[in-house]
Amino acid sequence: MLSKSYIDLRRGVKLYKVWMHHAWHDVSAKYKRTVLGTLWISGAMIATSIALSIVMGGIMGQDLPSVLPYIMGGILCFALPGFLLNEAPETFMSSSNIIKNHAHPFSYYIFENVARVFILFINNLVVFYITLAVLGKLTLPNWTVVPAIMLNFLNCVFWGGVVAMAAARYRDLRFLLPFMSQIIFFLTPVFWHPGNLKGWRTVILNLNPFYGLMEVIRAPLLGEMAPLIAWQLSAASLLLGALAWAVFFGVYRGKIAFWV
Repeated sequence: MLSKSYIDLRRGVKLYKVWMHHAWHDVSAKYKRTVLGTLWISGAMIATSIALSIVMGGIMGQDLPSVLPYIMGGILCFALPGFLLNEAPETFMSSSNIIKNHAHPFSYYIFENVARVFILFINNLVVFYITLAVLGKLTLPNWTVVPAIMLNFLNCVFWGGVVAMAAARYRDLRFLLPFMSQIIFFLTPVFWHPGNLKGWRTVILNLNPFYGLMEVIRAPLLGEMAPLIAWQLSAASLLLGALAWAVFFGVYRGKIAFWV
């Protein structure tokens, strides 16, 4: 059972040149012949960040240059674990015709979708640092950003595979999970500070892996060390995701082609 999961994952990794090329092509082709090109990707992030910064800055008594980097960093980094709720459910369903006619390892489709999300992240990261420079808040990222990005990538691969299988089997998840992403976005300190929670409400942070996966990257990008709880949540999520992938993929791998 575990050997099937490992073999499929290994075959998917070996095809890295193929899924990296397809992921890049999908992103670039979408904005072909547009004036701004891939800068359109950052448009929603910038507009949402400014709108939330104006409102939250007024509520918290902070000026725009102080609150905007925090909120923009939150939106930027939440997109990585947010992949599990927004794009992952469609991973196998969107490739159903290819799955039925080609013998690619199933992990190939997961790697391709995850690579696409990280390409978008890098594009938005450039805009994020340009914004920091304009605001006079530019700082070097903390070295922990490297392991943080690896943690997010592996979480997206393992949990993305589990979510993709579940959504292929239970079609309602394709609609439920994107809806849940909006709720989790507001329950995660993307635009509010964790220190504002008191009492029993702190469980929103202590049991929220999306907070951990977001914060381990946002804090280093702002030149700070992420809190210990963020690393613990991210590591626990990775261990559980790897275990869930190994077990469920080993059991249900042969049924995916029939589900899609």
